Amino acid sequence: PEIEVMETHSVYIYGYPDGTFGPERNMTRSEAAAIFARLLAAKTGATILPVEYTKFEDVGGKSWYSGYVRYLNSYGVVYGGKDGLFHPNQAITRSEFVAMAVRFFEVYGDGNAEIMEEYAEFNDVSSGYWAAAYISDAAMHGWIKGYGDGSFRGDSEITRAEVVTIVNRLLDRTADADFIAANLRSMNTFTDLSKRHWAYYDVMEAANPHTAVYGDGEVWSR
Repeated sequence: PEIEVMETHSVYIYGYPDGTFGPERNMTRSEAAAIFARLLAAKTGATILPVEYTKFEDVGGKSWYSGYVRYLNSYGVVYGGKDGLFHPNQAITRSEFVAMAVRFFEVYGDGNAEIMEEYAEFNDVSSGYWAAAYISDAAMHGWIKGYGDGSFRGDSEITRAEVVTIVNRLLDRTADADFIAANLRSMNTFTDLSKRHWAYYDVMEAANPHTAVYGDGEVWSR
């Protein structure tokens, strides 16, 4: 019989004050830092203080993301640019997000075991490209996939919907559609996200706390 394993899956992404999720909105560097900081803190049991002073001149101590940035910087997951700034409100590119994800995984150390051997080369990633090693590593782990034409488009900006699908794949997290349908009224939902959206279940997985029971797939419980 399949051995069941239980995990607590915390919320790692939130919507906006107006009740929307913004699935097609670009993700900023500060939002990406917040995601990985929440996941790492949930695993280590750390408490991230909301107000922290950092070494980055453009990350003010009172900004909502300062604690997340400082926490991840202490683990070497996030760095500033060549100018020494973090650029928190700048849209993060696909390459930058992958680089952050690979560095996060090196610290987090626990992801999907079955897809570790998967590998896909992208035809527009040369060995001299700054993120080539990160992209190869991420592709090897099955976290990211290219486009239908075989390209990766590393300098393109990444959307919030794309981010949650990558992170869920990385962490082997999948939504329980039956549980969601039965408990929808008590869950975090968004006015701009219906079941017809391609990333609906990935967003629900990321935005709702639950206990995951792993046996034959992931089943949610309270």
